[in-house]
Amino acid sequence: MTDQTGLRERKKAATKAALGEAAFRLAVAEGAIDAVSADDIAAEAGVSTRTFHNYFHSKEEAFLHDFNELTRALLDDLRERSKVQPIWEALRDSCVGLRLNERYDLHVLQCKDELVRNSPTLITHQAGQFMELFTDAVGIVAEATGTRGDDLYPRLVLGSALIAMKAANEHWLAHPDQAPLEDVITRSFAQFEAGITRPITA
Repeated sequence: MTDQTGLRERKKAATKAALGEAAFRLAVAEGAIDAVSADDIAAEAGVSTRTFHNYFHSKEEAFLHDFNELTRALLDDLRERSKVQPIWEALRDSCVGLRLNERYDLHVLQCKDELVRNSPTLITHQAGQFMELFTDAVGIVAEATGTRGDDLYPRLVLGSALIAMKAANEHWLAHPDQAPLEDVITRSFAQFEAGITRPITA
């Protein structure tokens, strides 16, 4: 029974991934997710529209499936690291540990970033996913620092870490030849740790 359950879960995960990849391919081909329909995505992935709606509520959710999976991976890693590392180091190392530059081709990351930036609906959906991540992660940070989730401190720590990650990713995508992504993330976290009243020297 366990093997059958595991097989079903792997098949479901593979179908979701295939739909997410189809949404991305079509959005690239059409120049925007707005020009793509759920029917188009289902056909591209070789499944029915009904199957599509069994997995996703919208085409935007399908397009951002990878982002959702990454946030889950980040949370799982952070939860374990926070038990053995100071929370700021755990946050930094969890961000580095995503290894986006190894998971995805640079061109794919740049295309996804551009498509999101040019789509109000994708921005809105990604913001919702971001808030879910924040809500879950702030509890981890609060527990690790002996505070409450509604205290200012864990929210500031987590917010700073996520901004550091976002800024590092955006900088690396714009200048991928300057330094490896993990170095840019580490430098971004170091700048926050040193303070933001003056830049640190490389």
